[in-house]
Amino acid sequence: MIQIYLLRHGETRFNVEEIVQGWNDSPLTKLGLYQAKCCGYGLKDTAFTIAFSGDAPRQIKTAETFMQENVNPCKIIADYHFREMRYGKYEGRSYKEMLDPLFRMHHEEYCGHTDLYRYYNDIEIGNMLLERDETGTFEGAENAWERLSEGLTKICEEYKEGNILISTSSYVICTILYHLFPELKQHGFVKNASITVLSFNGSFHLLEYDNVEYRKAGENHYPFYGDKK
Repeated sequence: MIQIYLLRHGETRFNVEEIVQGWNDSPLTKLGLYQAKCCGYGLKDTAFTIAFSGDAPRQIKTAETFMQENVNPCKIIADYHFREMRYGKYEGRSYKEMLDPLFRMHHEEYCGHTDLYRYYNDIEIGNMLLERDETGTFEGAENAWERLSEGLTKICEEYKEGNILISTSSYVICTILYHLFPELKQHGFVKNASITVLSFNGSFHLLEYDNVEYRKAGENHYPFYGDKK
């Protein structure tokens, strides 16, 4: 049996500014680096056979910072299969610009992207945005899942036991969970430097979802010198 640890990257500058990233990128903030370090500390005694990361710098840096805390750090492989979904024309624009039309469908104005989860899950939001992107550059949930499932299948065929880390992004994790566990009610974005754990032994099982306790263990160990705002 293998256990796959899905790690969301630490906070980025675009996260703070509420700007859409996707295949675009922005650097981890001081808090984001701290979050990755703390999560790594919380799992420092967990032996990983191999670590994968999406190929965006924010995902790679999160994996590197996480693995520096491990008592027996392993190799990290950047793999495009685990990059974030491509948001097409919305990349580099504000969440308000992207999501305000969806709020207005409910006679509301944009009041923070998390409030939209009162109406839709991540996949539904992605499908509506896909329909609204006339450029044809929005990847969409199904195309993203095809890419992700190919990466997961490759891992499950190559590794039969041990723990595997995948450093990736929120929509990736939500897409994986939506397709593998459609009965799961998702609450929106998974948190920065949270852990979601899947086991695989012929079929997938969900062991942990959006768990920040590992990160909190590191926060209790390491003081943070900086501005968390």
